Amino acid sequence: MNDAGLRRSLLGWYARAKRDLPWRRDSTPYRVWVSEIMLQQTTVAAVTPKYISFLRRFPSLSSLAGSSEDEVLKHWAGLGYYSRARNLRRAALSVVADHAGVFPSEFEPVLALPGVGRYTAGAILSIAFAKPYPLVDGNVVRVFSRLFGMKGRAKDPSFVKMMWPIAERLMPRTNPGDWNQALMELGATVCTPDSPSCGACPVAKHCVAFEKGIQDELPEPEKYKKQTDVKWNCLWIEKNGRVLLWKRTNGERLLKNLWGLPESRHVDAEPGRLLRSAHHSITHHSLRVLLHEASLPHGAAIPPEAKWVPVAELRDHLVSSLWLKLISRK
Repeated sequence: MNDAGLRRSLLGWYARAKRDLPWRRDSTPYRVWVSEIMLQQTTVAAVTPKYISFLRRFPSLSSLAGSSEDEVLKHWAGLGYYSRARNLRRAALSVVADHAGVFPSEFEPVLALPGVGRYTAGAILSIAFAKPYPLVDGNVVRVFSRLFGMKGRAKDPSFVKMMWPIAERLMPRTNPGDWNQALMELGATVCTPDSPSCGACPVAKHCVAFEKGIQDELPEPEKYKKQTDVKWNCLWIEKNGRVLLWKRTNGERLLKNLWGLPESRHVDAEPGRLLRSAHHSITHHSLRVLLHEASLPHGAAIPPEAKWVPVAELRDHLVSSLWLKLISRK
């Protein structure tokens, strides 16, 4: 394969066809970092409005570091995977404490930040600092699998590991950020998982899979992972205009360390009439939630994991979209 020709074709296409995304308009280290953390396991369509509102509330690294965890989680609500938000804040605190508030520009210090892996470090350094560090994400794995006719599953760690030397080999010395974004843009908009648009692909003439007519077969299908069915019986306990909430522990299966409505196993309260139910999916779990009206026994003390919250302030605490589904109809 002609690496130089591949780079020219892809970079020329990217210059013409790249999407106008808010984090591309001003690629500061902070803005790139926030966008990359948000985009992990989340679509561009879902991230874009949340990114804009998040940056409105936390316009700088120092403003993020100076905020409470609850405040950050509140503005992260709807994106899921809340450990990403916690790590984002922890990393901001680390930059303030260890780097005088200036985002580091070298690989090892960036990689050491909470929530930052090899991919995210490469994205930040190449896009924000124009340093030639490669990256490999799901889009890049799919593009390389087809370009080079490589068989394997996109989520297989051993297959992903094979992609890094290719990414390093192809990395240009100039415009590394554009190159990395071009690879991801191609995978997101043209070399898609289903029915790739090979007729519109700027690098089809370089593609082994297209030449052999096997583009729909690569990467190989993932092993099917059956969803686990989970049922929660939750309680709506209201008293004097306040609702009892429960802080879930790190030992919970789902929604760890987040405020939620208590389950019947959490508090000594007898469930009453069914108010509503909801279905929700969280990482291979199919969750059915039944919300019952309930009251505490007279004189009962609430556990330390619980607290009373005014109804008007529930959305400041119940950040998961599961709870928002339930309370929006209350």
